[in-house]
Order: sequence, then structure tokens, then C-alpha cells
Amino acid sequence: MKTAIRIVSLLSLALACALPAFAQGSGDQQGASQPWMKFEKELGLQTTYSVDVVMQMMGMNMNSRTIRNGGKTRTEMTMPMMNLKMVALEIPQGGKSVSYSLFPDKKKYVLNPASSSSSSAAATPPKIEELGTETYEGVSCIKRRMTMVQEGVRSEMIMLFSPKQKNMPVKMTMNASVTTAPGQPGMPIQSVILFKNYDFSTPDDSLFAIPAGYVQAASMQEIMMESMPDMGEMMKQMQQMMPQE
Repeated sequence: MKTAIRIVSLLSLALACALPAFAQGSGDQQGASQPWMKFEKELGLQTTYSVDVVMQMMGMNMNSRTIRNGGKTRTEMTMPMMNLKMVALEIPQGGKSVSYSLFPDKKKYVLNPASSSSSSAAATPPKIEELGTETYEGVSCIKRRMTMVQEGVRSEMIMLFSPKQKNMPVKMTMNASVTTAPGQPGMPIQSVILFKNYDFSTPDDSLFAIPAGYVQAASMQEIMMESMPDMGEMMKQMQQMMPQE
């Protein structure tokens, strides 16, 4: 069981930093898009694009697709170990950002609770440092380090921005230390996130709406319980994902 908890903790942290879909699973993390996305102006980023995202961690590749149009964000992914397709929407409504989690196979959606920590997060912006340039896939990219603390976890992101992709990120290496139990030392983890196939055309507005025929579920927990695989099989998958020592 400790092994399972350890893996879930590591996956949760990495996905929360890389994929908004996973981060929207609870009220305290609602609206927690990629941390760098919240600082688009400071980083000089585009706000209208689509991109495929590949996160490499613990010998696994986890794929998602992010679609942005100004203040609207859509992320498509399949949740690890549960084989559950999920679409996260973060859209402005009534002067604030509201997030939904959609489950296409079930034709259900969840309205995620408003974040209780957004004000404190906004009060502690990350530290951004210029590190010169680094060649990646034959292109001289701008290199920056962003250090931040989110939900009590300190993380460092080394990011490469490609001039061939309108100075958008093409690679991010995240180093973090997560404590899985009180009084225990932090466990270092590293994940690499690759951004591929940028498209800077304006996406269709229908991508940021809940499709007709979807039914609202009471909570994310309801969806998780419906989708929970056999626990023995899930534990077996977790054991297989652990790096061999």
C-alpha cells in the first residue's frame, strides 16, 4: 500500500504541474492550469494555440492536448491507470474563471468547486531567471528557470522557448521534492514535458462548451468510483511502473 501511495503522490504532483485536467480534480486545485500558463504576460507567451503535450516520468509517456483561445483552455487526456478519457475546460464566466471536467465516454461532466487558495497563489509569484540559450532539435532556444511553491511543494522548472514556435515552450524539465508522509524527508522527482505540433490558428468556440446531452454528475468522486478498475490489477500496474533499483 505504501508503494501505491508513493506512486499516486508522484503522479499527482507531476500531472498537476503539467496537465490542467488532472489538477482540476479537487476544489483546492481548481483552475490550476500549467503554472507557467498563469504567467503568460511575464514570459511573453502566445494565448491562442493548440499543442500536443508528452510527459515523460518514471519510464512512462503520458499524452495530452492543450487548446487555448485567450482566457479559455481545453485539455484532453486519458487518466493514467484508469483508462478514463477526460476533457478539462477552464473558461471565464461571470467575471471569474470556472472549470469543468468532462467525461466523453460517460456523457457526464463535473462543475469543479471554486479554489480556496487562488488568492494566496497569486500573492506568491514564481521567480523567473534568464539562463541564456540552449540548442534543442537544432534550434537555439531561450532558456529560463522558474522556481515556485504551490500547495506547499517547491518545484523548479527549466524551460526552453523556441523562436520557430513564436517563442513558446518546447521542452520543460521539472524537478520537485514531495513529502509523502509527515516527518519524512522530501522525495526528489523529475519529469520532462515536451510540447509538439503547435498550431496557432484560432480554435472553434464549440471546443470550450459542454456538449448537448451531457448530464452533470454530483462530484468527481462519483465518476472515480464508477471508473475504478479492479484494485488488484491497479496495484499490479503500479508495481510495474516503479523504477527498478
